Amino acid sequence: MQPTKQLTGTPATAQPAPQTVASPTKQNAGFSVLMPKLQLTDIVPGVHTIGGQGNSMMIETARGIVLVDAGPGGDITRSMIAQLRLVSSQPVYAIVYSHGHAGYNAGVRSWMDHAAERGEPLPILISQAGVPERYRRYVETAPLQAWLNSRQFRKAMKPAQPAHFPTPDVTFEDRLTLDCGDRIIELIAAPSETSDALAVWLPAERLLYGGAAMIRSLPNVGTPLRTIRDPLRWADTLDKLYALDPAIVLPEFGDPIRDPQEIEDAFLIPARALRYLRTEVVKRMNQGMNERDILHDIELPETLFGHKFMRPIYGAPDYIVREIWRMENGWWDRNPTHLHPARPRDAAAAVLSALADPKRVLAEARALQSEGETQLALHVLDLLALAETDMPEVRAARELKAQLCRERATQVPSIVSRQLLLSSAEDVLGLPIGSTAGQDPVADFSWN
Repeated sequence: MQPTKQLTGTPATAQPAPQTVASPTKQNAGFSVLMPKLQLTDIVPGVHTIGGQGNSMMIETARGIVLVDAGPGGDITRSMIAQLRLVSSQPVYAIVYSHGHAGYNAGVRSWMDHAAERGEPLPILISQAGVPERYRRYVETAPLQAWLNSRQFRKAMKPAQPAHFPTPDVTFEDRLTLDCGDRIIELIAAPSETSDALAVWLPAERLLYGGAAMIRSLPNVGTPLRTIRDPLRWADTLDKLYALDPAIVLPEFGDPIRDPQEIEDAFLIPARALRYLRTEVVKRMNQGMNERDILHDIELPETLFGHKFMRPIYGAPDYIVREIWRMENGWWDRNPTHLHPARPRDAAAAVLSALADPKRVLAEARALQSEGETQLALHVLDLLALAETDMPEVRAARELKAQLCRERATQVPSIVSRQLLLSSAEDVLGLPIGSTAGQDPVADFSWN
């Protein structure tokens, strides 16, 4: 039996509650950037974060607890339940999905089981209208998603099962109001990192949970292994949320922002930076510059990109530039060789056969390495390292490429770039993903 739905707003859909949702495999330290805080933290009276993936939030109301994100399942979601029970014995009235990325709500089944054990009605599951379609895609491409996530998070992962994507009961397009008796909670579509992201607004407290739109760092646009994220759409969302005039802003990760000037900066600086990049990239595209030339030509004003809320700790300005290029140019990099390419192994074999002295290629790569030109050394090594042969020079090139990938990982600020370079080092050597994680350089990472 579902609790009475006190919901108002744009038309919503109702669907059967999921009957079985398995918990995902326990995740390792590679996910610590997504789950940096496991303990309960008070934001305002009756509103807390309780760990989970990002700032999972519980809101106490007369109708019961409204939970924002159920967590990834397993030990982490069980810890969330324990944290919640430290401060409240109320039933969970609703679970709100902040956005449709995998893991944030894979733990719904644990909350359903918890409600059943207590003899309580099952929570209502609520999301923006795009989540079910995203979940459909993730089920369809489960092996691909496992491959991508393995490399981004430095752990071999199995394809997710349909049960990891619990279908919401209620969806909305633009805005949905939850009348919880003593509290009004407004859910606002906030397209940003995903098209199905939402923000949670408590008007009485002027408290805003920005969700995926607000991350205390440079917006995560153009990340290498994901689909297109429109930077102007994200900027418009930041403007819309700032217009609510929040007094407290809880980002997806990190501590709440309470200082009025910092709140203004947290919204308006990233919005201005995204629009700046769009303008500058389009100007250069119209001048006939290609993607890589633009990457090295564009200037990043310190007033925008030097701000503490624009640190490239997860995303990177390069990613955003390439996303803008990708949105307008298609996939071709303008090199005619790549328009109708040969099979990679055939091309690599042809390049290798054309090299009069493979040892000289290795020597040049090592010389560049000794000069600190790690990226140039990687370009040179690909003349050898991509070939599918066991000749000694090619084996040496692969070993050196793996070493250079690990070196390059210490030179880039984005943790995503670091993780992908470290995973690539394992791929080059044919090692299991995450098998050398114990040797990874320590990242000085903090969302705050």
